[in-house]
Amino acid sequence: MRIQEAIRIEHKKIEIAMVSFFKKDLEVNRSCDALLSELSASTIISCDRMNYGKKGEFRGSVWHNGFRIALNTFYWNSFESQASGSVESCGDSQCVVHLSIGIHPLVLIIMCLWNLGLIAALIAAAVSAFSDGTSKGFAVILLFIPFIAADVLFLRFALYSNYKKMKIKMLEYLV
Repeated sequence: MRIQEAIRIEHKKIEIAMVSFFKKDLEVNRSCDALLSELSASTIISCDRMNYGKKGEFRGSVWHNGFRIALNTFYWNSFESQASGSVESCGDSQCVVHLSIGIHPLVLIIMCLWNLGLIAALIAAAVSAFSDGTSKGFAVILLFIPFIAADVLFLRFALYSNYKKMKIKMLEYLV
């Protein structure tokens, strides 16, 4: 009984350490053991950096009633989306997966600080530049276009595309 309570507490700790963008309860037409063994077979250990992109479709941990995984890539991605789930049996050949996909809170904090700093610098530069004249103000704002473009491209291609790939892979795998 104590082991199951410890596992529940540990799973709640894992869920807290992620900002979820997608949460869904899915009914899967496989038993818990079959689902978790298939998932475990396609998952490599998180700290095994030599096997990136080689052996498994996912990287992370799978335990007897849940998982926490990310896509297995050839590169180190600190901004990757992670899937976390707990599995409950609801019959011999069905189970329910409580799936959540998101990012680490530290990533969200760094992104917010970067964007707030970018906005504050843009406002400060615009206020001081427009006080001297309109033509100088527009020239200063044009200096910020590469930073804003880099920010938009980063959000689109580093965060959103990784989240979308993870969501599609998990829904294909589970449904």
